[in-house]
Amino acid sequence: MTGGDAVIHALEKEGVEYISGFAGGGEVPLWPALRASSQIKVFSARHERQGVEIADGYARATGKVGVALTGTGPGATNTLTGIAGAFADNIPVLLLMGQHPLASMGKEIQQEVPSNIFDEFVKWKGTMSRVEDIPAIMRRAFTALRSGTPGPVVLEMPIDVLSTEAPDDVLHYEPVGPGRKAAADPMDIERAADILCNASFPVLNVGGGVLSAEAWDEALELAELLSMPVATTLVGKGAFPENHPLSLGGGVYPRSKYASGQALHINRKADAVLAVGNSFRLPNATDGRPIPDGVKLIHINADPADLNKIYQADVAILADAKLALRSLVDAVRDRLGPGGGGIKEEVVAEIQQAKAKWLGEWQSVFTDDSVPTNGYRVVQELMAVVDLDRTIAIHDAGGSRGYLSPFWEARIPRNYIGMGGMAAMGWSMGATIGAKLGRPDHLVFHVLGDASFGMVGMEVETAVRMGIPTLTVLLNNGGTGGGLMAMERNNAAPPAMAQLGGNFTMVAQALGAHAERVEQPSELAAAFRRAIQATESGQAALVEVMIKPMPTPETPEDWSL
Repeated sequence: MTGGDAVIHALEKEGVEYISGFAGGGEVPLWPALRASSQIKVFSARHERQGVEIADGYARATGKVGVALTGTGPGATNTLTGIAGAFADNIPVLLLMGQHPLASMGKEIQQEVPSNIFDEFVKWKGTMSRVEDIPAIMRRAFTALRSGTPGPVVLEMPIDVLSTEAPDDVLHYEPVGPGRKAAADPMDIERAADILCNASFPVLNVGGGVLSAEAWDEALELAELLSMPVATTLVGKGAFPENHPLSLGGGVYPRSKYASGQALHINRKADAVLAVGNSFRLPNATDGRPIPDGVKLIHINADPADLNKIYQADVAILADAKLALRSLVDAVRDRLGPGGGGIKEEVVAEIQQAKAKWLGEWQSVFTDDSVPTNGYRVVQELMAVVDLDRTIAIHDAGGSRGYLSPFWEARIPRNYIGMGGMAAMGWSMGATIGAKLGRPDHLVFHVLGDASFGMVGMEVETAVRMGIPTLTVLLNNGGTGGGLMAMERNNAAPPAMAQLGGNFTMVAQALGAHAERVEQPSELAAAFRRAIQATESGQAALVEVMIKPMPTPETPEDWSL
């Protein structure tokens, strides 16, 4: 068995199904085992970065490890943006990086790039310096990917090590299993339970860590037990059902970007806040304003670097979200006694009243008949024609995130995929392909702008070539929205930096996708139905909608009932 065989053997044992990336230097020893594998499908993206982002989307949609492959030199540097995005949002992505022979490294030969370019953006990085070490390195990689706080791992694979042979028993591999999770300190749980049970108006904030730990059942049980209104971060959206009477949508405590009106209203009443799996990253998971005096903060996170980072918690709990919430539910039940707790009608009524008022203020935008239309109406029209329980929604950077995330109703965990820590333009293109790979029984769509599509749009061909029927909703405002809206200001970028062009419907059609361009808002619903029908027939689809630039939502500071 060669080192390359051993790597693929380990991936098969760990249950890997897909590897996305691009053929490049240092990868040749992997090909024989990959060609022979009946389990792993390897395929090319149109860019190495998108290969990583396909793996990223697969991981977010399934909870499994996503795997990507790149060659040496510029192939490796091209993946850095994708790895940084996975690191920022704690996504388990494994990048296999081809490399020159060990003896050549450090001599500045053509396309030499050391793996230390990833040092600030990985949970762990390993170099295969001896063929005998490959099983141990693979074990460490998958243990890191599945244990504690998730994050990306990069494995540097010198071609001479991958080409070296060793006895089968030396390279034999046994899988590491589901990973290891840390339970909470019982004393911390007791203190947290006391705070929550003695509070007059506790609220629950849910972050991406709840999705990673699959702790959504425990979060729901605790919220209903204490009648706690629940708001989510951008990355955590969907971890709590937004059609639940206690849901506030987005907008964690004390305030964050894209906060709903009902979240801002309820936050002012809170005297205890339980934040679970929330990194408090600015600005999407908090805007950094001080927590008012008298409000108790309990913070549960599996990463010690996130505890006491922005806010000093009254109780900081280093633990897996699922294990900690299970212990906390039990402790709260002990204090409430048999039949104690439950949803309070007055809390639900206040949430629903605030939600109705907030959405009512947006109705004129949602139903605006002017031409060109706006991104908010596009999202509402799409939401009206899909089955929300069988649809995965994915946003991109910039305006598309603001159009989609505050208003899309996410009812089921992982049926909304949000990113926020790095927010690279075009990320959603690859993420949607990966999500569809992992969840082929769902309609998977993404919303992105024309500026983002210009960076990554050739991945439509990847979806067509691989038979992955995704839906792209392309909002074309003729440039970068923020730049277009600011052009009249003296300190704005010159028009040549903001104004862009292109008919991307024609591009997508040439690449083999079903594609159409919509200019009249009255035609949106029919266009979406035709595109969805195309995806159901196995064809990737694109709907390009001509829109006007509009600011992303920001509920006023003084908003209230």
